[in-house]
Amino acid sequence: MAGTKRVTDMRGKMVEIPDSPQRVVTLDDGFSAGVMTVLGVQDRIVALGSHCPVKIFKYFYPTVSGEEYTYMNGTNPVSFLNPWLREIPYMSTYGKTINFEELAKLQPDLVFLRVGSCYAKSSKSKSEALKRHIQMIEALGIPLVVLNGPPAFCSPDIKNISDEIRVVGEVFGKEKKAQELAEYLESIVKMVRKRTAAVSEEQRPSVLLFGLSPKARGEGGAGTTHGKDTIESYFLENIVKARNAYTGGGSFSVVNTEQVFSMDPDVIVLPTAWGYHPPKELYTAPYYTRLSGLKAVKNRRVVALPWTPCNCAKRIEYPIEIMIMAKACHPDLFKDIKISEWVLEFYKNVYGVDESTAKGLRSTQWLDWTVEEGW
Repeated sequence: MAGTKRVTDMRGKMVEIPDSPQRVVTLDDGFSAGVMTVLGVQDRIVALGSHCPVKIFKYFYPTVSGEEYTYMNGTNPVSFLNPWLREIPYMSTYGKTINFEELAKLQPDLVFLRVGSCYAKSSKSKSEALKRHIQMIEALGIPLVVLNGPPAFCSPDIKNISDEIRVVGEVFGKEKKAQELAEYLESIVKMVRKRTAAVSEEQRPSVLLFGLSPKARGEGGAGTTHGKDTIESYFLENIVKARNAYTGGGSFSVVNTEQVFSMDPDVIVLPTAWGYHPPKELYTAPYYTRLSGLKAVKNRRVVALPWTPCNCAKRIEYPIEIMIMAKACHPDLFKDIKISEWVLEFYKNVYGVDESTAKGLRSTQWLDWTVEEGW
């Protein structure tokens, strides 16, 4: 057919798509929109998977001294860079199926669906629903390109993310730019690997990925954590050369106070978990005074990852998480890297933005704590 080409998606399926797709729906947590922003084709997005990539978030917590800390205007970088995306429709809300009737009315000429994103998870319980989603979209006659995020694989690997970037690049005929993006992200990983190569098994610090989830506390737990089979654990153990203190499996597994004390990690890393969680929350919130005796808390070795709502499968900012983990675990090996300044260079290199915009991105991912602490 004239005006079309074929690409092979991550199912291994050859899909016939327009030469230059103009009406694109991205059914994921913001990954495709992020890559499209780098490639300069984000104006072709006509609908998103959910509201998560564009929602403006607010988070607050109390302290034992009666103060209250509030964090405003947290959002995904693609929303900060493309605020107009907040006005376009989204096809699903968390826990609900895709609105196929609305999808058909939009008449997209291409749909990206990322397996492993928060609303297209690949767990056994979700696989049948995911299969139905794929069948429904294809039954509508819409070209569907499937991407497989890290949770879609038994052994998560950053190479999967690079493969996804290359597929998106091929769709838009931007292979060179996509390859440059993948190589830049991987170059940061290689640098971390090189610096930590000589770390012995005995020198590896134990790390708890501790989500200070209010939902988990409401259920009687102390928080959540990520198990050995997650991409977060892969970052820690395969790249950073640390030990995941939690030896179980699964994402967002609830742990109680006794379990946390039994692990007593050297370092605590705070990811997004039903809210943003700065180190100060673990140090000062009244509901965590019982954890003040933990080694990592006493030694002030608690760090926060960037605010990344609905990031089940990792987006193109994943090297920031790796760099924060690396500096927290091996401060001597990364003493020349000041995260507050390094992230500005990262944003400039990835999105091609100026200094002012890079600072805006740092704030929107709630990384200003690194400035406040000179870290």
